[in-house]
Parts: sequence; C-alpha cells; structure tokens
Amino acid sequence: MYVPQHFELGPERTRALLSAPGVGNLVTVHDQGPLATLVPFYLDEQRDVLVTHLVRNNPQVREPITAQGMVVLDDVDAYVAPAYYATNEETPNVPTWDYVTVHVWGPVRIDTSPQRALEVAEALTRRMEREDVLTPVGRDKLERMARAIVAVEVGIERVQGKAKMSQNRHPDDVRSLIGHMERLGEDDMARFLREVSLPYAEARFATIARLRGARSLDEEIRSFH
Repeated sequence: MYVPQHFELGPERTRALLSAPGVGNLVTVHDQGPLATLVPFYLDEQRDVLVTHLVRNNPQVREPITAQGMVVLDDVDAYVAPAYYATNEETPNVPTWDYVTVHVWGPVRIDTSPQRALEVAEALTRRMEREDVLTPVGRDKLERMARAIVAVEVGIERVQGKAKMSQNRHPDDVRSLIGHMERLGEDDMARFLREVSLPYAEARFATIARLRGARSLDEEIRSFH
C-alpha cells in the first residue's frame, strides 16, 4: 500500500483499530492465485495475532496456502465532492474519496479442530454481546455448528495504516468538510477530521505560510495546493 508521509496513520490509532473487533478481508495466496473472504476479526493481544473463523468448505481452507496472508481492515470512508471544500471557488477541485484503512501481513495458521473453532467463535461473541447470549442455543447445538467451521489466525508481522483524510488540504477545506460530514451523518469521519486532519492541516499551512511569507488569501490557497 502506498502511503505518503502526511497520510500515515499513527501507531496508537493503528493499534486501536486492530484492538477493536471488526470486519475485514482475509486474503490468502494459493496455487491458483489470491482468494479473499470478508470475515470478523478480533485481536489476541497476548499472542499478537488476529483471529477469525471460516466455513470448513471455503477454498481458503481446503487449498494449501503458499505465502503470507494479508488482512485488510477498513475503518471509515466517504465520497468527497468538490463543493465540500471551502476553497473550491478559488481553486476548482476534483472529487475524491477519503478513508482510513489498516493492512496486516503475517503467517496464516488454520486449526481444523471443532473445539478450537468453537473457542474462537465464542471469544468473538463475548466481545460483541452479553455473557449469556449463547446460553439459549445450548451446548450440544453449538458443538454441532462448530464442526462446520475452522479457526484461523494471522500473525502480526507487519502493519501499515493509512488515513487519506484531507490532511493535505487547506485548513478551511477541512473545516468545511467537517460540516458536510456532520450534515451527512458521517460522525466518525467528522470526528477524525476534527481530531487529526484539522490540527495537521493547520500546522502544515502555518509552516508553508511562514516559509513563503505573508500573502493574500487567494495567493495562499493557490500556493498550498
């Protein structure tokens, strides 16, 4: 994944995203090429692995894995129209898409025992539900269901986080984008823009303005992009 320096997702936010249970794409490599499945993951912090489960008949389980696996965890994303930017009249923009994503690479381990599959499924459920949510299902049924799935672990050997969230824009653009995202109900997008993108854009713009000297607003906007 290509990550310009100003789009790097810091290690604290990267780890926070990994630590929260969520859905992602598990990508594995086989003789016939790469395969992928969208599945829920949770982080086993003691062993530093991402854990999930797959249906036993999935080709990712049945076909030998020939290389490291990859997990793609997307956090937030949204379309950004040119009109969302405050400086669009002075400097016309093109549409874009803002997003936050984390990529993880590491060895893939598959455990085909029903016992381990049930442990993994229950561990994920405990992170998402109240403690007794599986009690009405019954132990016998849960154990029968576990025979149809397998546990999968991806070791965390390399992590790369990217937040393409308008940090490289003029601060006025980021402020106007926050307002649009709030009106669209994209609260998580707006929160990241306010907490991360805006301070970065303000600091970057202040540095550029200081180096180039005082100019009119129009000149500053044109030189910023």
